[in-house]
Amino acid sequence: MNVIDTVKAYAEMSVFLLPIVMALVTLYGKFGVTGKWQLASSLATGLVLGGILMYLELKPVTSEGWVAIALYGLLLGLTATGVYDVLKVAAAKAKS
Repeated sequence: MNVIDTVKAYAEMSVFLLPIVMALVTLYGKFGVTGKWQLASSLATGLVLGGILMYLELKPVTSEGWVAIALYGLLLGLTATGVYDVLKVAAAKAKS
């Protein structure tokens, strides 16, 4: 698989996984997780789910594969954290 195909595959997986991460973070909020802990849970959830998905996709045997898994999980976690934060600010503005 070349780099362009890999990036396309990551983007396609993210379209489905990001809403799942966001839904789980919202669920955490319903259980009382708020503030910085909710942002941290968003990052952690993205790392774990993204890491699991990429592990199943790549089945790494080299350090490069493990780095790709870690980077994808980090990217997904940071994206989920950013989207959550933006939506939180937008919701606060809509209330006022």
